[in-house]
Amino acid sequence: MISRDQIARYTDHYFTNARLACEKAGNHRHVLYQVFQRGDAVLCGVKYVLELLSSAAPYVEVYGLPDGTRVVPGEAVMHIKGRATALFEYETIYLGLLARMTRVATNVREAAEATRGKPLLFFPARFDIPEAQEYDGYAALIGGAAGASTAAEAEAFGHKAVGTMPHALIAAFAGDTVAATLAYSDSLPDEPVWALVDFENNSAETAVACFKALRDRRGRQLHGVRLDTSQDLVDRSLLQSGSQEHGVSQALVREVRRRLDDAGGQAVKISVSGGFSAEKIRAFEAEGAPVDVYAVGERFFRGSTPFTSDIVGYYEGERFVRCAKVGREFRENPKMTRLK
Repeated sequence: MISRDQIARYTDHYFTNARLACEKAGNHRHVLYQVFQRGDAVLCGVKYVLELLSSAAPYVEVYGLPDGTRVVPGEAVMHIKGRATALFEYETIYLGLLARMTRVATNVREAAEATRGKPLLFFPARFDIPEAQEYDGYAALIGGAAGASTAAEAEAFGHKAVGTMPHALIAAFAGDTVAATLAYSDSLPDEPVWALVDFENNSAETAVACFKALRDRRGRQLHGVRLDTSQDLVDRSLLQSGSQEHGVSQALVREVRRRLDDAGGQAVKISVSGGFSAEKIRAFEAEGAPVDVYAVGERFFRGSTPFTSDIVGYYEGERFVRCAKVGREFRENPKMTRLK
């Protein structure tokens, strides 16, 4: 979290100028800030805003809604009371925290609801800077994800990062998925083994080969397979039946399930990734596709949920005087409670 001595570095400079102007004039009036946004969203980031404002001096009061609350356009989500000179420079930062985490939480919630209770994994770390991962992991938790792919993101979940294996591991074993899977199993004897089976674009055959090799050579049960076929390709498993469905399609999932079941791998789970969105997940679930786990990446960062913060009044002793830009007036919200 940003420390008090870093605030001026990360705020819009005009807020620093505003503080200096008020200090020069001896104006330390207590004011009320109101925070809202303009869309239907899942609120997230309040936890971090409270941590941020804990460094504001003198004493600041915060009233608001908890993380995870569904909010509607224009709904006040937070009221912050304190000296204007103590609060000016925090505005840019807490709005940024709320905007990013609310966007992620809202996207995750939409996808999580689409899975109908099946686990949803948060896999977008490679699409943004590492410094954002702590915030993103918390937002993913609030949104309803079951786990995340990096240790920084997974801290919010209270358990280790999750994942299968990368294509890079298979490439390091000269493209031999079975060899990579066995090595993976040997190095992690106490963890469930998931095989990534699309390297040769023959997912059904590769899935069965990994299942049999792990059973016959190591005496272990393959926990699951992950399908990650490029959206530009038709998996070879489908070409035999004349299907032209690209990427990780329902037809591919069903073919992998059928081949595993025929080989005795009824207990092997199927995870899918690559190009999944809430819409695609809903389509899979509507048709009863035999998917056990969904993993979603960069689509969790799409869209925008900008927040606005305005001073909507000031205090003369205990009396509150409304004073706001036209169109940004004070709005009551009985759902808010004292947070700080």
